[in-house]
Amino acid sequence: MARRCISASCPTRNSFYSRMSDNLSPEDRRKTMRAVKGKGTRLEKRLWAMLAGMGLKGWKKNAGTITGKPDVVFTSQRVAVFIDGCFWHGCPHCQRKLPITNREYWERKIKRNVELAQMHNEQLLQDGWTVVRIWEHEMADTAIIRARIRHALEGKE
Repeated sequence: MARRCISASCPTRNSFYSRMSDNLSPEDRRKTMRAVKGKGTRLEKRLWAMLAGMGLKGWKKNAGTITGKPDVVFTSQRVAVFIDGCFWHGCPHCQRKLPITNREYWERKIKRNVELAQMHNEQLLQDGWTVVRIWEHEMADTAIIRARIRHALEGKE
């Protein structure tokens, strides 16, 4: 892997930035990435509002004690709902491009996210849970998402 110079005193720094596809410096990109939230995201808030609008009861947000830490759980029906960002979880439909810089890191990270999701699905299924996975792009059609959640719950009531 090629070394990159991020020091302000580095003589090749300006040429490095001219080759980057990113419009932020590495320091600014680091700050931005650290600000990315894991809980209470825009997608999760939309999902929570949708569930409230459906009049569903008995669901909990961000269940940290359940395998995979689902975004929403219906504990009594044993239904776990995850909402996966297309970039972070390697959506096969969207096939979002990886950043040019540090590409190997992103490939490993997203591959690991996919593997973890599969492991969590398998464990939850073994434990008697129904798993609903929603892709970020699927939130555009909330009628389908509502139907999927209702279907998962109907089988468990």
